[in-house]
Amino acid sequence: MKGSSVQPEVAVIFDWENRWAVKDAQGPRNVGIKYEETVKNHYQAFWDLGVPVAVIDMDQDFSAYKLIVAPMLYMVRPGVGERIEHFVQNGGTFVATYWSGIVDENDLCFLGGFPGPLRKTLGIWSEEIDGLHDREKNGFRMVEGNSLGLSGKYELHELCDLIHLEGATELAHYTDDFYKGRPALTVNSLGQGQAYYIAGRSVGPFHYDFYSKLVVDLGIRKVIDSPLPQGVTAQMRTDGESDFVFILNFSGTEQQVNLDDCVYSDMLTGEAVQGIIQLQQDDVRVLKRQSTMIIEEAE
Repeated sequence: MKGSSVQPEVAVIFDWENRWAVKDAQGPRNVGIKYEETVKNHYQAFWDLGVPVAVIDMDQDFSAYKLIVAPMLYMVRPGVGERIEHFVQNGGTFVATYWSGIVDENDLCFLGGFPGPLRKTLGIWSEEIDGLHDREKNGFRMVEGNSLGLSGKYELHELCDLIHLEGATELAHYTDDFYKGRPALTVNSLGQGQAYYIAGRSVGPFHYDFYSKLVVDLGIRKVIDSPLPQGVTAQMRTDGESDFVFILNFSGTEQQVNLDDCVYSDMLTGEAVQGIIQLQQDDVRVLKRQSTMIIEEAE
Protein backbone atom coordinates (compact mmCIF):
# COMPACT_ATOMS: atom_id res chain seq x y z
CA MET A 1 0.00 0.00 0.00
CA LYS A 2 1.37 3.38 -0.93
CA GLY A 3 1.17 5.62 2.12
CA SER A 4 -0.89 8.79 1.95
CA SER A 5 -1.89 11.33 4.53
CA VAL A 6 -4.99 13.39 5.05
CA GLN A 7 -4.97 16.88 3.55
CA PRO A 8 -5.75 18.89 6.70
CA GLU A 9 -8.01 21.90 6.60
CA VAL A 10 -6.22 23.41 9.61
CA ALA A 11 -2.59 24.52 9.88
CA VAL A 12 -0.62 25.68 12.91
CA ILE A 13 2.44 27.79 12.20
CA PHE A 14 5.52 26.64 14.12
CA ASP A 15 8.49 28.45 12.62
CA TRP A 16 12.08 27.77 13.70
CA GLU A 17 13.46 31.21 12.84
CA ASN A 18 10.57 32.76 14.75
CA ARG A 19 11.40 30.45 17.66
CA TRP A 20 15.02 31.63 17.67
CA ALA A 21 13.89 35.27 17.59
CA VAL A 22 11.38 34.74 20.43
CA LYS A 23 14.03 32.99 22.54
CA ASP A 24 16.45 35.86 22.00
CA ALA A 25 13.91 38.60 22.77
CA GLN A 26 14.35 40.60 25.97
CA GLY A 27 10.83 40.77 27.34
CA PRO A 28 8.02 40.88 28.14
CA ARG A 29 8.87 37.84 30.31
CA ASN A 30 12.57 37.08 30.27
CA VAL A 31 11.76 33.80 32.01
CA GLY A 32 8.81 31.77 30.79
CA ILE A 33 8.04 33.16 27.33
CA LYS A 34 7.03 29.55 26.46
CA TYR A 35 6.82 29.62 22.66
CA GLU A 36 6.82 25.82 22.18
CA GLU A 37 4.35 25.31 25.02
CA THR A 38 2.03 27.95 23.56
CA VAL A 39 2.04 26.29 20.13
CA LYS A 40 1.33 22.90 21.74
CA ASN A 41 -1.57 24.34 23.75
CA HIS A 42 -3.26 25.54 20.56
CA TYR A 43 -2.53 22.26 18.79
CA GLN A 44 -3.91 20.31 21.76
CA ALA A 45 -7.42 21.60 21.15
CA PHE A 46 -7.50 20.08 17.66
CA TRP A 47 -5.98 16.82 18.95
CA ASP A 48 -8.77 16.62 21.53
CA LEU A 49 -11.35 17.29 18.81
CA GLY A 50 -9.89 14.68 16.47
CA VAL A 51 -9.19 17.28 13.76
CA PRO A 52 -6.19 16.64 11.45
CA VAL A 53 -3.65 19.49 11.60
CA ALA A 54 -0.66 20.43 9.45
CA VAL A 55 2.32 22.01 11.21
CA ILE A 56 3.93 24.49 8.80
CA ASP A 57 6.37 27.38 8.75
CA MET A 58 5.35 30.87 7.67
CA ASP A 59 6.72 30.50 4.13
CA GLN A 60 4.52 27.57 3.06
CA ASP A 61 1.45 27.85 0.84
CA PHE A 62 -1.64 28.89 2.82
CA SER A 63 -4.25 28.32 0.13
CA ALA A 64 -5.03 24.68 0.99
CA TYR A 65 -6.36 25.52 4.46
CA LYS A 66 -9.60 26.88 5.88
CA LEU A 67 -8.03 27.88 9.21
CA ILE A 68 -4.48 28.98 10.03
CA VAL A 69 -3.37 29.48 13.64
CA ALA A 70 -0.18 31.45 14.30
CA PRO A 71 0.64 31.54 18.03
CA MET A 72 3.18 34.21 18.97
CA LEU A 73 4.25 35.08 15.41
CA TYR A 74 6.79 37.51 16.87
CA MET A 75 8.97 37.67 13.76
CA VAL A 76 7.27 38.18 10.39
CA ARG A 77 9.44 37.72 7.33
CA PRO A 78 8.98 39.87 4.19
CA GLY A 79 5.82 39.09 2.25
CA VAL A 80 4.27 36.93 4.97
CA GLY A 81 1.93 39.63 6.25
CA GLU A 82 0.71 40.25 2.72
CA ARG A 83 0.16 36.54 2.10
CA ILE A 84 -1.84 36.23 5.34
CA GLU A 85 -3.92 39.24 4.31
CA HIS A 86 -4.54 37.64 0.89
CA PHE A 87 -5.50 34.35 2.59
CA VAL A 88 -8.13 36.09 4.72
CA GLN A 89 -9.47 38.24 1.89
CA ASN A 90 -10.05 35.06 -0.11
CA GLY A 91 -12.16 33.46 2.60
CA GLY A 92 -9.63 32.00 5.03
CA THR A 93 -9.80 32.30 8.82
CA PHE A 94 -6.66 33.40 10.64
CA VAL A 95 -5.95 33.32 14.40
CA ALA A 96 -3.09 35.29 15.96
CA THR A 97 -2.09 35.90 19.57
CA TYR A 98 -0.27 38.35 21.81
CA TRP A 99 3.43 38.99 20.99
CA SER A 100 2.91 38.86 17.24
CA GLY A 101 4.14 41.16 14.48
CA ILE A 102 6.90 42.71 16.58
CA VAL A 103 10.10 42.35 14.46
CA ASP A 104 11.26 41.69 10.91
CA GLU A 105 13.74 39.06 9.70
CA ASN A 106 16.64 41.17 11.05
CA ASP A 107 15.08 41.32 14.53
CA LEU A 108 14.33 45.03 14.05
CA CYS A 109 11.04 46.34 15.41
CA PHE A 110 8.40 47.33 12.90
CA LEU A 111 7.80 51.06 12.77
CA GLY A 112 4.29 52.45 12.81
CA GLY A 113 2.87 50.26 15.54
CA PHE A 114 2.33 46.61 16.37
CA PRO A 115 1.37 44.01 15.18
CA GLY A 116 3.32 45.37 12.22
CA PRO A 117 2.31 43.84 8.87
CA LEU A 118 -0.56 41.97 10.57
CA ARG A 119 -2.21 45.17 11.80
CA LYS A 120 -4.59 45.66 8.86
CA THR A 121 -5.59 41.99 8.76
CA LEU A 122 -6.30 41.82 12.49
CA GLY A 123 -7.89 45.28 12.71
CA ILE A 124 -6.17 46.11 16.01
CA TRP A 125 -3.28 48.18 17.34
CA SER A 126 -1.21 46.84 20.24
CA GLU A 127 -0.21 49.65 22.61
CA GLU A 128 1.80 47.57 25.10
CA ILE A 129 1.91 44.14 26.72
CA ASP A 130 1.69 43.37 30.42
CA GLY A 131 3.97 40.61 31.72
CA LEU A 132 2.38 39.19 34.87
CA HIS A 133 4.25 37.66 37.78
CA ASP A 134 3.73 33.92 38.22
CA ARG A 135 1.41 34.48 41.17
CA GLU A 136 -0.81 36.93 39.27
CA LYS A 137 -3.97 36.16 37.30
CA ASN A 138 -6.34 38.12 35.12
CA GLY A 139 -9.38 37.08 33.13
CA PHE A 140 -11.63 37.93 30.24
CA ARG A 141 -15.39 37.80 29.94
CA MET A 142 -17.23 37.10 26.70
CA VAL A 143 -19.39 39.95 25.41
CA GLU A 144 -23.07 39.12 25.50
CA GLY A 145 -24.40 38.11 22.08
CA ASN A 146 -20.91 37.69 20.56
CA SER A 147 -20.63 36.03 17.16
CA LEU A 148 -18.96 32.91 18.58
CA GLY A 149 -21.87 32.18 20.87
CA LEU A 150 -19.49 31.70 23.82
CA SER A 151 -20.33 32.95 27.30
CA GLY A 152 -18.81 33.32 30.73
CA LYS A 153 -15.33 34.09 31.99
CA TYR A 154 -11.94 32.53 31.25
CA GLU A 155 -8.75 32.86 33.29
CA LEU A 156 -5.53 34.44 31.98
CA HIS A 157 -1.96 34.48 33.23
CA GLU A 158 1.57 35.52 32.27
CA LEU A 159 0.87 37.78 29.25
CA CYS A 160 -1.92 40.27 28.53
CA ASP A 161 -1.78 42.51 25.46
CA LEU A 162 -3.37 45.97 25.69
CA ILE A 163 -4.96 46.65 22.32
CA HIS A 164 -7.14 49.21 20.53
CA LEU A 165 -9.75 48.39 17.91
CA GLU A 166 -9.04 49.55 14.35
CA GLY A 167 -12.00 47.95 12.62
CA ALA A 168 -12.11 44.72 14.62
CA THR A 169 -15.07 43.76 16.81
CA GLU A 170 -14.64 43.03 20.51
CA LEU A 171 -15.71 39.51 21.51
CA ALA A 172 -14.43 39.60 25.09
CA HIS A 173 -12.88 42.11 27.50
CA TYR A 174 -10.48 41.98 30.45
CA THR A 175 -12.02 41.67 33.91
CA ASP A 176 -9.24 42.96 36.17
CA ASP A 177 -6.42 45.45 36.73
CA PHE A 178 -5.97 48.88 35.18
CA TYR A 179 -6.98 47.58 31.75
CA LYS A 180 -10.27 46.12 32.92
CA GLY A 181 -12.91 46.52 30.19
CA ARG A 182 -10.39 46.70 27.33
CA PRO A 183 -10.63 44.20 24.43
CA ALA A 184 -9.12 40.77 25.08
CA LEU A 185 -10.52 38.79 22.13
CA THR A 186 -11.41 40.31 18.76
CA VAL A 187 -12.47 39.40 15.25
CA ASN A 188 -11.93 41.42 12.09
CA SER A 189 -13.78 40.85 8.83
CA LEU A 190 -11.62 41.36 5.76
CA GLY A 191 -12.84 40.50 2.28
CA GLN A 192 -14.49 37.08 2.47
CA GLY A 193 -12.65 35.92 5.60
CA GLN A 194 -12.05 36.72 9.25
CA ALA A 195 -9.05 37.22 11.52
CA TYR A 196 -9.14 36.64 15.29
CA TYR A 197 -6.77 38.08 17.88
CA ILE A 198 -6.29 36.44 21.29
CA ALA A 199 -4.75 39.13 23.48
CA GLY A 200 -4.00 37.10 26.63
CA ARG A 201 -2.52 33.72 27.55
CA SER A 202 -5.40 31.58 28.69
CA VAL A 203 -5.68 28.98 31.43
CA GLY A 204 -8.24 26.18 31.27
CA PRO A 205 -10.79 25.34 28.58
CA PHE A 206 -10.73 28.45 26.39
CA HIS A 207 -8.75 27.00 23.48
CA TYR A 208 -11.00 23.93 23.31
CA ASP A 209 -14.19 26.01 23.46
CA PHE A 210 -12.91 28.56 20.95
CA TYR A 211 -11.63 26.11 18.35
CA SER A 212 -14.64 23.82 18.78
CA LYS A 213 -16.82 26.71 17.66
CA LEU A 214 -14.56 27.57 14.70
CA VAL A 215 -14.49 23.92 13.58
CA VAL A 216 -18.30 23.86 13.48
CA ASP A 217 -18.69 27.30 11.89
CA LEU A 218 -16.11 26.61 9.18
CA GLY A 219 -17.33 23.08 8.44
CA ILE A 220 -13.92 21.58 9.23
CA ARG A 221 -13.88 17.80 9.04
CA LYS A 222 -13.12 15.70 12.11
CA VAL A 223 -11.83 12.16 11.75
CA ILE A 224 -14.98 10.91 13.48
CA ASP A 225 -18.05 13.09 13.28
CA SER A 226 -18.97 12.69 16.94
CA PRO A 227 -17.70 14.08 20.28
CA LEU A 228 -14.68 12.37 21.85
CA PRO A 229 -14.27 11.80 25.61
CA GLN A 230 -11.58 13.81 27.34
CA GLY A 231 -8.21 12.13 26.84
CA VAL A 232 -9.30 10.26 23.71
CA THR A 233 -8.27 11.28 20.20
CA ALA A 234 -8.96 9.98 16.69
CA GLN A 235 -6.29 10.21 13.99
CA MET A 236 -6.19 8.78 10.49
CA ARG A 237 -4.19 7.46 7.55
CA THR A 238 -5.61 6.56 4.14
CA ASP A 239 -4.68 4.85 0.89
CA GLY A 240 -7.29 6.80 -1.07
CA GLU A 241 -9.75 3.92 -1.06
CA SER A 242 -9.94 3.11 2.65
CA ASP A 243 -9.45 5.23 5.76
CA PHE A 244 -7.63 3.68 8.71
CA VAL A 245 -8.88 5.36 11.87
CA PHE A 246 -6.76 5.13 15.02
CA ILE A 247 -8.74 5.76 18.21
CA LEU A 248 -6.32 6.23 21.12
CA ASN A 249 -7.17 6.39 24.81
CA PHE A 250 -4.77 8.55 26.84
CA SER A 251 -7.24 9.29 29.63
CA GLY A 252 -5.92 6.74 32.11
CA THR A 253 -9.36 5.15 32.52
CA GLU A 254 -11.79 3.07 30.47
CA GLN A 255 -13.78 5.07 27.92
CA GLN A 256 -16.64 4.73 25.45
CA VAL A 257 -16.68 6.32 21.99
CA ASN A 258 -19.83 6.83 19.94
CA LEU A 259 -18.99 6.26 16.29
CA ASP A 260 -20.60 8.28 13.51
CA ASP A 261 -22.77 6.82 10.74
CA CYS A 262 -19.89 5.42 8.67
CA VAL A 263 -19.52 1.66 8.30
CA TYR A 264 -16.39 0.41 10.09
CA SER A 265 -14.56 -2.89 10.47
CA ASP A 266 -12.00 -3.79 13.11
CA MET A 267 -8.54 -4.24 11.55
CA LEU A 268 -7.56 -6.96 14.04
CA THR A 269 -10.70 -9.08 14.03
CA GLY A 270 -12.32 -8.12 10.72
CA GLU A 271 -15.64 -7.74 12.50
CA ALA A 272 -18.08 -4.98 11.62
CA VAL A 273 -18.16 -2.19 14.18
CA GLN A 274 -21.08 0.19 14.79
CA GLY A 275 -22.48 2.36 17.53
CA ILE A 276 -20.48 2.46 20.76
CA ILE A 277 -16.98 1.00 21.12
CA GLN A 278 -15.26 0.26 24.42
CA LEU A 279 -11.69 1.41 25.09
CA GLN A 280 -9.67 -0.09 27.89
CA GLN A 281 -7.09 2.02 29.71
CA ASP A 282 -4.26 2.96 27.27
CA ASP A 283 -6.15 1.13 24.51
CA VAL A 284 -5.90 1.64 20.74
CA ARG A 285 -8.53 0.55 18.21
CA VAL A 286 -7.75 0.59 14.50
CA LEU A 287 -10.86 0.75 12.33
CA LYS A 288 -11.29 0.69 8.57
CA ARG A 289 -13.92 2.46 6.50
CA GLN A 290 -14.46 3.59 2.93
CA SER A 291 -12.37 6.71 2.32
CA THR A 292 -14.11 9.98 3.07
CA MET A 293 -11.11 12.34 3.09
CA ILE A 294 -9.11 14.32 0.54
CA ILE A 295 -5.54 13.02 0.52
CA GLU A 296 -2.07 14.18 -0.38
CA GLU A 297 0.59 11.73 -1.48
CA ALA A 298 3.39 11.06 1.01
CA GLU A 299 6.95 11.01 -0.30
